[in-house]
Amino acid sequence: MACHCKYLKKIFSSCCFCYSLRIGTLLFGCVFLTWYVYIVFGTAFMMECVYPNEYQQKGNTAPAALKTTMVFSFFGIVASSLLCIGVHNNNEMLFTPFLIFTPIWIIVHILVLIMYKLVLVLILLTIVTSGVLIYAWLVVFSYYVELVYAYDEELHPGFV
Repeated sequence: MACHCKYLKKIFSSCCFCYSLRIGTLLFGCVFLTWYVYIVFGTAFMMECVYPNEYQQKGNTAPAALKTTMVFSFFGIVASSLLCIGVHNNNEMLFTPFLIFTPIWIIVHILVLIMYKLVLVLILLTIVTSGVLIYAWLVVFSYYVELVYAYDEELHPGFV
């Protein structure tokens, strides 16, 4: 059954600084792919060079924080790669890992903010990151809905 809100197309007919939702979704996919690759390599460098004896030291930090960051960033690489491939092939089903992963990533940022001390820099980074992730989710979801219902207007009125 067709969505009567016109698929969020009236709200997001194009994303900011983009020509269309397709280009915006591809841009977000590429930006997040680069970001997650950078996080994985940066975290691996930190684990190997900066904090090599992470489990042998007692401190206030969580001992598995860097490994958790690498795991979530690896899933971010997979989700962003599938998003780029999905935009290239007009396959909306490949958008779903990104659409599912983004709220989880926001929740992880909030949990990290709760686990560590409330430092102004961490609060600002969490707000900015969550804002970017919410905006990216809305752009990707609106293009997803546009692709899902792309041929809906061509069907006869009694088709369910």
